[in-house]
Amino acid sequence: LVTRPARQATGLANMLIALGARAKRLPAIEIKALAPSSDDNAAQLNRFEWLKRLSKFDFAIFISPNAVQYGAALILAQGRIPDKLKLATIGKASAEQLFQCTGRTPDIYPADEFNSEALLAQPPLQQALLMDKNILIVRGMGGREYLAEELRKRGANVEYAEVYQRCLPRIDEKQRTEIWGSDAPQIITITSAEGLNNLLQLAELHYQPLLLRTPLVVVTQKMISIARELGFSNDIIVADKASNQALVDGVLQWSKKQRLKQQNVL
Repeated sequence: LVTRPARQATGLANMLIALGARAKRLPAIEIKALAPSSDDNAAQLNRFEWLKRLSKFDFAIFISPNAVQYGAALILAQGRIPDKLKLATIGKASAEQLFQCTGRTPDIYPADEFNSEALLAQPPLQQALLMDKNILIVRGMGGREYLAEELRKRGANVEYAEVYQRCLPRIDEKQRTEIWGSDAPQIITITSAEGLNNLLQLAELHYQPLLLRTPLVVVTQKMISIARELGFSNDIIVADKASNQALVDGVLQWSKKQRLKQQNVL
């Protein structure tokens, strides 16, 4: 079961299919763009006030491919990205998305680890270079505060540009049966704690016991604890990264383990 948001699920599903798997898709999180509207009140419009001051920022950090997609669209609708604005992304997928959307390769992004810690380790973001710099973090509503907190400790002025929101998808009973009916998934790839919680709601009471017995491929050690607290009782594999290839490798690791179990039984 591939649980990435709809726009991001195709690549992972195709990689699994190419290896002979049957890849079902059920987005655990629905992504909805946030954009200024004539129907917005003053408080809502204030959320996008950063667009008018874009030239005042020294850095813009896009924390995900969705942040790039929706953030770049808002910026380009207003004109163009200022040449002096340095662009940063947390991961390779976001870097590729940025180039596709804007024609610019990010000035800063980690080459190996794709997380806030790896981005903060990049030379241009060290304390001596950040004092009194203005940084815009482009992200969805809510989320982890660690990156902003660390940048502020290094002397930067940090603001958020929230350009999308994560929602619980809606599915009907037919879709639920197609996922967990007679051909239920043998393993699930999932990349966030929010997605795990949403899966439980999507399965509803009828299919929750089956869901909780299904092995998982997750992307952090912390997600193991969260999954166990929610009641997931089977194998949990931690992928090295949140990339499609790392998730596929996690599925292959689990599959190899199952074959060895079968051989031992025989």
